[in-house]
Amino acid sequence: MTKWSEVVGMATKSPGKTRERLVSAAMELFARKGFDKTTVDEIVARAGVAKGTFYLYFKSKDDLIKELAFEVMPIMAMPSLNDPYITVSSPTLESYLLRLGREFLDFYSNSYRAEIFFHMLSVRERMKSIDEIYRQACSELLREGARRITAYVKVGFEDALIAFQVFLASLMHYLHARECLGFSKEHYLKKTVEVVLNHLRLSASV
Repeated sequence: MTKWSEVVGMATKSPGKTRERLVSAAMELFARKGFDKTTVDEIVARAGVAKGTFYLYFKSKDDLIKELAFEVMPIMAMPSLNDPYITVSSPTLESYLLRLGREFLDFYSNSYRAEIFFHMLSVRERMKSIDEIYRQACSELLREGARRITAYVKVGFEDALIAFQVFLASLMHYLHARECLGFSKEHYLKKTVEVVLNHLRLSASV
């Protein structure tokens, strides 16, 4: 099993301009064609580099896919989740969730990220390396999100976990169905936070 620290390391290498061009080209092609139908030849042609250059940075196409899979995970979309001083800048749970939600939606406003993430979900059952990354990232995100909620309100961890799952699932739903909802991004986010807070009020005072 791949260690989570090793997965994180794949996405924190110093890229350089050539590597950035390869990653950018791959994101565009993967978003448009999917992982299976995109070839290394297409990636290097789009990036404007020689094929041999690709292998200076990545062992294989799968190696690149794993890195991109990590980089488009929701845990990467919420930097405030790991801010140790967040209760100072966001003194209420409502302000904290609004901050997380705005970070999330801004992160996925890059359509390539959203498209690659949803494509990744569709293939993870048959691509075990991606499934492993997803499970580890998802577990860490939900645990940390629930832990942060308990720092704001006196609820059990299970209640906090369910509340954060509702919050995250609602944000993902917006990415998938925003054209059909008829709400502005900010209005949808505020309503989502309201639903989460109402859930928590059943067992604690917010």
